[in-house]
Amino acid sequence: MYLDFFKLKKKPFENTNDGTFFFESDSHKEAYSRIKYVIEDRQSCAMLSGGYGTGKTFILKTIEKELSRKGYLFSFVANPSVDETGILKLIAHNYISYRIGETKADLLISLEKFFKDTHRDAKHCVVVIDEAQNINSDGVLEELRMLLNYQIENRNLLTLIISGQSELIEKISSNKQFMQRIFLSYEIKPLSKKETKEYVFHRMSVAGAEPQIFSEDCFESLYERSGGIPRWINNICSIALLTAFSKGMSVIDGDIIKESYESIRGSE
Repeated sequence: MYLDFFKLKKKPFENTNDGTFFFESDSHKEAYSRIKYVIEDRQSCAMLSGGYGTGKTFILKTIEKELSRKGYLFSFVANPSVDETGILKLIAHNYISYRIGETKADLLISLEKFFKDTHRDAKHCVVVIDEAQNINSDGVLEELRMLLNYQIENRNLLTLIISGQSELIEKISSNKQFMQRIFLSYEIKPLSKKETKEYVFHRMSVAGAEPQIFSEDCFESLYERSGGIPRWINNICSIALLTAFSKGMSVIDGDIIKESYESIRGSE
């Protein structure tokens, strides 16, 4: 609708994992480099945490896209709210194309064989558990921890990345055995006021925006209402573009941001 009006090549504020929109705030850049290091160094386990909408999944998917081209095989579990056998099935499903048994023993045998075969091919397996705060039993954490025991000559056959909202930190900290296996932990912070502005400019630039569409006076309002959370910034700015288009306005100011935010809040 508004693409032609603002001369955009594509929508700039979609909440999708399009790596071309990756914005390197200090916190996001640090998270990216740390998690990538853990994987490339073939360490055992890392934990990535942060508030809802801070960009954890975006970072992990961007890393997956880059490293998949370099011999790293990913099993990305988006919903870990299952039992012990279920988590193994989800991991195996992303790796193994042939039919495997239904029992826990069958799953473990198949996964161990796959991990070893992958290692012999000079590749490396990465298991990503997203939304890990939704893990609802210590048994699931124990199955994940036990996977870290797969080694050959003291070299890890897989790297486990667990990611979730901030309450994940407390959940993992209370499990001492699992906590001891974590090589690195990092918590993503919301964008600062300055980074919020840079984030908007970056996304508009990637989308082909020219000239400037968001006025200088809109960012105080945007930061105040979004709290520097990328998902909220995207939602507000997306509605702001639509609102400005419907009004025939070529520049988005603080009033448009406020109206857009109220529109979103009123629909909740």
